[in-house]
Amino acid sequence: MTMRSRFLKHHSKATTKNPGAGMTPDEIVPFEESFNDGFSMVSCLKDYMHVHGDKHGDGKFSYKLADISNVSIVHYEEMVPSEDAEPMTHEICFGFCRSIPDMRFFGITNGRDCYCTPYYKQMAGDSSDCDAPCDGNPTIMCGGKAKSSIFEMHACNDAAGNFESAKIDMVDLKGELDEKNGKVTEASESMQDVAAALQPAYSTVGDSAASGLLQNAKIFAGKLEAEAKAGVELFDGLKTLEGDADGHDVEGGKVTDTEKLTADLKAATAKAKTQLGALSALEKQAIPPEDGEASKLYYPVMFFVDKEFEEVPSTCGGTAAAEPLVGTSEGCAQACEALGEGCVAFQYIQGADNGICGLFNKLKTATYYTGCPKEGSAAFLQRSAKRADVDETKCMVRFADFRGTTLKPDPSGKCKACLKEAKQADRCPE
Repeated sequence: MTMRSRFLKHHSKATTKNPGAGMTPDEIVPFEESFNDGFSMVSCLKDYMHVHGDKHGDGKFSYKLADISNVSIVHYEEMVPSEDAEPMTHEICFGFCRSIPDMRFFGITNGRDCYCTPYYKQMAGDSSDCDAPCDGNPTIMCGGKAKSSIFEMHACNDAAGNFESAKIDMVDLKGELDEKNGKVTEASESMQDVAAALQPAYSTVGDSAASGLLQNAKIFAGKLEAEAKAGVELFDGLKTLEGDADGHDVEGGKVTDTEKLTADLKAATAKAKTQLGALSALEKQAIPPEDGEASKLYYPVMFFVDKEFEEVPSTCGGTAAAEPLVGTSEGCAQACEALGEGCVAFQYIQGADNGICGLFNKLKTATYYTGCPKEGSAAFLQRSAKRADVDETKCMVRFADFRGTTLKPDPSGKCKACLKEAKQADRCPE
């Protein structure tokens, strides 16, 4: 016998005596440690290891690796009690196999059968595909009846970096969410206060258009309040999660614990982004920009009805172009301009500290108040001391859209743009 033959014979015997990967299942404790932190799909094939590499399971009578590599595959269903087993996905199988020592690959067959293996080996198979939907996620495939979806596991040792990155992202978003919650809450409260204070006055004088706008403002304020409340609850959850992250020992703790907390941070961040988007959209709807001089493009509706009453307070009704807003008259003009052809007029109703604005893409009615005290009179000063100046309440239309025309009601019905009604009120909303 040559020296090489003696070496190979000795080496083969040593291999069979020392248990390899998967050969001592009683010593395996799944999910306790993590030896890998990522995976990628390798191939779809009929795996020799799945057919002949099962030392302890149902395939033990076909086992052929004792004198070759002295290793065995490990099955998920044989190590995990049925009451704890989860519907199979790529992630579920990876989560199991990553905790089995010396395993570099995992395979899934028939949509549900997961096994871990130190290597894989293609053998002759039929022309079938890996077309069995995963039990836990039917949108992805988990092998086939005769073939395995094979995945390679890898250890990049980036759990700590992923954790810190996820934590920073969440903390940054938490600050943005807190700020947005505050703005939307403030808009809701302001809109609610103005509408509640002014609606009775316009209801009393029978101005259904103005009263209706203020009622719609109350309803929209409620929507703002509800969304802001949801944002605050989410913020509180992020704050608690931040505390958990601050107290987590990345270096001394388990990798699986770090990854679980990282996943929680990412999930919370994703939810916060969605909520932030919803709040931002509502903020844009409720609070118009203030910078600019768009108000110069708008004239009182009475300029196109009866110039004698151009300066008196006025209200109007029509087809709404957007939700009510809270802000200033200039802000209303800015919001209307932002809608372009979708907005031709706005109604601004002045409150004590702020105002309510309604945008219209078509006007139908107008009411003008000729009974309000003149500016500078004792009655005017007395009224202004109680609440905001009613004279700031105006229905304004874009001059360019109606230049050279009239909005005065046309009984014949031939004027399509004309108001259906322009009502004079010889009194003042109080």
